Amino acid sequence: VGSVNPNTRKQMEELWLSQRTHNVFVNTKTLLEGEGEREKEIDRVAKEILAECGRNIVSTVTGDGIYPENRIDFRPYMERYQCSLDDVTGRINHAFAEITYRIFKAEPTFRGLYTSGGDVTVAVCERFKTAGLSLKDEVLPLAAYGQFLKGEFEGVHIITKGGSQGGRDAINQCITYLKEKLFI
Repeated sequence: VGSVNPNTRKQMEELWLSQRTHNVFVNTKTLLEGEGEREKEIDRVAKEILAECGRNIVSTVTGDGIYPENRIDFRPYMERYQCSLDDVTGRINHAFAEITYRIFKAEPTFRGLYTSGGDVTVAVCERFKTAGLSLKDEVLPLAAYGQFLKGEFEGVHIITKGGSQGGRDAINQCITYLKEKLFI
């Protein structure tokens, strides 16, 4: 979850209270500080999830920007790298995708994925080299369930939802739905 929408924060907090989960926060600012720092953060988050995944059915990776005090002013990074806002936020989205890929690559028991926001979902699909998603159902309004088409992880189940969409329990409902589809 990379969304900074206030609704997403409420939904994630509801999930953490409702289900047994292990969460690792991503220091999103570190992802913009240079390749060395970016790589260390990606590696740290993936390793923390992998170290605990055997004890938890649900693992979450959440950008620390979910809390307003951690939000980033992107202008200095746009100036530093001489790029657009989309390029800067793309670096963050692709880092989330890389974290996800490393986790799935290292631990084959991961068979389902929840993503928040179109940009993160696109970055994940690109990194996983899927040809697309086979959409199967709508879990909630603007929350789609499907499976990866083609690629190394063909058949992985995914639910994707816009960060601002749904009530307080929307992510919890999505994760419960995903667990039902995976017979967990």
